Amino acid sequence: MTQFIKTNYNQTIAYNKIEGKKTGIIFLSGFKSDMMGQKALEIEKWATINDHSFLRFDYTGHGKSSGNFDKLVFSDWLKDTMFIIKNLTSGPQILIGSSMGGWIVLSIIKQNFKNIKSIICIAAAPDFPKLLIWDKLSFYQKKELIKNKQIILKKVYDSEEYKYAITYKFIKDSLSNLVMTENLYFKGKVFLYHGMQDEDVPYETSLKISDNIKGASLIQVILEKNGGHRLSEKNELITIKKLIEQSN
Repeated sequence: MTQFIKTNYNQTIAYNKIEGKKTGIIFLSGFKSDMMGQKALEIEKWATINDHSFLRFDYTGHGKSSGNFDKLVFSDWLKDTMFIIKNLTSGPQILIGSSMGGWIVLSIIKQNFKNIKSIICIAAAPDFPKLLIWDKLSFYQKKELIKNKQIILKKVYDSEEYKYAITYKFIKDSLSNLVMTENLYFKGKVFLYHGMQDEDVPYETSLKISDNIKGASLIQVILEKNGGHRLSEKNELITIKKLIEQSN
């Protein structure tokens, strides 16, 4: 059952939580995704059966949480996550981040957040506004983005074309939240799962992340030869569950 928590910065975050005796698991969804995604729900079922606490939630501007998506940026969603961890969890936690959620996971370990036992990044997209959008725009597209304060981009999923706006504010905010420009220090276990057919975020990104993380007790990069960005096929969900077992 969905519950709501009021933040100290005048937002309301929607979340679902189950209690278990084993290590807590927190699922962090991707950009423009919510807590009702297939991976989040499948992991929740697994956590229930295996007696783990589990928490999924909607960032502000997403799903059932308050906030206007077009006015929010990465810093806001990172703040949401830290608020949720501090106020709704206790004890060791396994962080699972999908796509942008992986960027949030890396941002949290960069800040040496306490009680993070292990991390699992699924098709992680750290620093994506800079690396995958800004750096790939032409000179004229960058001028248009700065002048109009946003640019409309197109993406094809399952033969359907989608349009979405990227604001200059979002790009600028990302530059103050970069995690790939320095080493990250973390003592727990690290699992980086990526599809080699990912057309949104190159799988080499996970290899770079593994190079950047220092001090971990274990780092594994798992590449799915035929996997795309979503990694939500039956065999891929089984792999994710096995990684959670190894994270405990």
